[in-house]
Amino acid sequence: MAFDATLALESTGGARTVRLTDFLDADGEENAARAANAWIKSLRQARVDGVSFRERFRYRDDSLWWFAELYLHKERAVLSLFRAIAATTTLLDRESPLGVRMMQGDDAARLVVPQLVRARGLRYEGPPSTRSPLGGLGMDARSTALMLAAVASPDRPSRIPTSSGVTVAAFVHRAFWRGDTEDGSAESYIGPVLHALEARLPKGALRHVGVGPATNFRARRWWRRAASASQIVQPIEGLVPRTELAGSSGLWAARHAMRRAMTSSTDLRAAAIIAGCDCWPIVEAALGGIALLQFPWSARAMDEAGAAFEALQPSVTVTYAEAGGWGRALALEARRRSIPLAGLQHGFIYRHWLNYLHEPDEMEPLSPTSADRGFPRPSITLLFDEYAANHLAAAGRFPRESLAVTGSPRLDDLSGAYAQLPQQEVDRARHEAGAGPSRHLVLLVTKYSEVRQVLRTLLAAFRAIPDAHLAIKTHPAETPDLYAAAAADQPNVRILPASAPLAPLLRASRAVVTVNSTVALDAMTLGIPALSIGLPNNLSPFVSMGAVVGAAALDDLRVVLEQLLYDEGFRQRLATSASSVVDAFRMAPDGRAADRSAEAVLGLVQMP
Repeated sequence: MAFDATLALESTGGARTVRLTDFLDADGEENAARAANAWIKSLRQARVDGVSFRERFRYRDDSLWWFAELYLHKERAVLSLFRAIAATTTLLDRESPLGVRMMQGDDAARLVVPQLVRARGLRYEGPPSTRSPLGGLGMDARSTALMLAAVASPDRPSRIPTSSGVTVAAFVHRAFWRGDTEDGSAESYIGPVLHALEARLPKGALRHVGVGPATNFRARRWWRRAASASQIVQPIEGLVPRTELAGSSGLWAARHAMRRAMTSSTDLRAAAIIAGCDCWPIVEAALGGIALLQFPWSARAMDEAGAAFEALQPSVTVTYAEAGGWGRALALEARRRSIPLAGLQHGFIYRHWLNYLHEPDEMEPLSPTSADRGFPRPSITLLFDEYAANHLAAAGRFPRESLAVTGSPRLDDLSGAYAQLPQQEVDRARHEAGAGPSRHLVLLVTKYSEVRQVLRTLLAAFRAIPDAHLAIKTHPAETPDLYAAAAADQPNVRILPASAPLAPLLRASRAVVTVNSTVALDAMTLGIPALSIGLPNNLSPFVSMGAVVGAAALDDLRVVLEQLLYDEGFRQRLATSASSVVDAFRMAPDGRAADRSAEAVLGLVQMP
């Protein structure tokens, strides 16, 4: 859920039209993200039926709070409220209008803008802010469809199958198994680690279990049989008979009782008053989503994870995205059976990613006598570098002994490819990027949704530097068409597809530009200067350390670009700072990350 609105501001000089999002700068985004996370976290202590939210909603004696917070964070409705409140407050402070008329707006804006405008005694006109009563019916229909699809799956056996000789059970997401090879290297995120495990284990001792849809959820239909991603990936449904879903089916049947308990809570109703705005319509809908969708799905994931462990009887289990919904279900059920779990980092851990943010009390049991043992963290979490380890220890409250820096297999692969590139491939990359032999090539790697507001400023800077050439590598989730209008008729800009190989582009580039992409950190480790725009963002800590250049003021963008391209002293100072950061956080690739990860996983086999 995003937020935006088109508003007409009335003043003594007439009326003018503005967009609400234009009044939320980078600092406002930062503060809204922090405030939204803090608000979500506070709900665990809200009283529901006389006990805390965390204690009230449990399954097999474990709290379902771990899934509730994920839902609130992922759906972004709460974040949209805080963003809309921040933007509206800035607009009213800066513009001091006599009145505001909303021409169009989404749910968050329609809810908070009129309240904030009227609170200042100003005139307001606009559409009603009430949500459609059909929203809850649609949510319940979806809940029912998901439950029926799970129970009716034709892949389910009549009883739990038995296995023997399984040392490692690796749980992977089927949608990210490429299927172009029949070994673990086909997995898009942790393939090198799975391949290294296969090399160390007898045949059959490593079992790959597929969770989630085989295709993107939006493309899936409930009546279609879920195809296996590969012959060596066992869909989890094939290990779980329908009888094992009795517990989650019972929780699904209680979904409306859970929703009523939440919506009748005085504490939750009071929490919906945010910055003086009554946000209950959106908060109530979010609570309904937890009760109708998230809790039944979470319980089913726990049922399926538990049955899979009973079928395979592994000595150790491994997964990635271990802090997400499936990961938490696996961690709960592995802990229940005293099966060690290794969680593998598979991407950059953003500082505002609530999945990895925990308060001290969340890591502890509810009470000394409680069956709830606290947050279901892995036995060990294998990380790319010390930066991630420090973040999880400080912001995530993970015990230091549960964290191990093993390196990034993906960066190892990129570094190896980068070092071995023949010159003709580098020249080909320059040619396909449109740079030719004489222009300085700069590579932009980011999401359009993140760079959209500063893209025209960036392109204007390149228009003023005619011997520089910008290649825009499209994000895999987006299309080149998004950039076409802005880059039209600019000869020193070319848009490349997401499939364009990264290593030769990096080797050919004089610098890398991004908003939030971890390619900036890859470039940093390879000795390529990186520029982050749209500050503050997730790369801000590296900008503060001097390892990545930051352009906070867009007016300075051309100056910073020229420094990156032409000022050798500036480039050398940046390289020295980057090298120091790489060394301090043990970020340098050495080609052994997959091996170290596999050894750490197998080291858990001896754990009691």
